[in-house]
Amino acid sequence: MEKFEHKCTFHVFPFILILQEIDVSQALEVIEITGKPFTANLPRAGSTKYPDAIQFGLELDRETLDERIERRVDEMWEKGFVEEVKTLLNSPLGRTAKQAIGYSQIINYLNDECSESDAKELTKIATRQYARRQETWFKRDERINWVPTGSNRKELVLRDILKA
Repeated sequence: MEKFEHKCTFHVFPFILILQEIDVSQALEVIEITGKPFTANLPRAGSTKYPDAIQFGLELDRETLDERIERRVDEMWEKGFVEEVKTLLNSPLGRTAKQAIGYSQIINYLNDECSESDAKELTKIATRQYARRQETWFKRDERINWVPTGSNRKELVLRDILKA
């Protein structure tokens, strides 16, 4: 960890200390595999196969996003997510699959490490945290034109396309 610390902690994200251990280890894995600082893999204007593409990101207020995550996780549970994980446990699962959001929480429940309701709630929390990390990641990409919530999104997007 110390070998890569200067490449990760100070140059990647100022909030790296609040990220889960898996995120730090993934950043370190990228550094080890590529031999480059993690920042070399961050999105930037010159790093695209489609330089003339216009990219849009749809902003969503946090309350609405959290409500959608809540409903989606509940729906996944109702549609048999726990049974799906039980079935998958009978086949060889890689480390990444076992650590995926939802899967790791259900595996903990199936191993009697928490209740099913705790597993569901922890899945919701992990999903919200992941959504926030994605938002932070994409907000750094200067190529993305962000369209605000509550606006006439179609009109704004069309205006930006016609300006290009």
